[in-house]
Amino acid sequence: MGRKKKKQLKPWCWYCNREFDDEKILIQHQKAKHFKCHICHKKLYTGPGLSIHCMQMTSCTSLLCLFRYKRKIDKVPNALPGRQNTEIEIYGMEGIPEEDLQQHEKQKLDHPAKRLKDDSDDDDSNSGFPTTSTSNNMPPMPPVPMPPFGMPGPGMPPQCHLDQWVLGQ
Repeated sequence: MGRKKKKQLKPWCWYCNREFDDEKILIQHQKAKHFKCHICHKKLYTGPGLSIHCMQMTSCTSLLCLFRYKRKIDKVPNALPGRQNTEIEIYGMEGIPEEDLQQHEKQKLDHPAKRLKDDSDDDDSNSGFPTTSTSNNMPPMPPVPMPPFGMPGPGMPPQCHLDQWVLGQ
């Protein structure tokens, strides 16, 4: 008889504990949810890569722009508390601290039917906008007309040249 193989766990995201069927999908998730530049929306591969990239985004020196765009990333976006460190180099499943790997494996073996995180946090579910419910007996808000593309909306500061670079104009 051969040796009993150790059951391989599904790839999972260290930042949010979400499980995936394939490590390629995990890497796509990390790039989209945790390593996306908030200035130019470029998807990077690691937390340190995102941090360095954002610090290099200094092409505009106008005072308005300096206050408007946060240059230094001090934590990984959409990460659980205690897992927001931008200095830890994690790519897919590589680089995850050994104690966290062991803790995750133990948790999965102790509770095989329990899922770590619900998959209902996808972008399609609610997209961060409040739902328009009429259960509170209030009439719905009328739609606000949008200004022409490239024009600032009411109450918006004038655009700087970085905005044009970000928007690709």
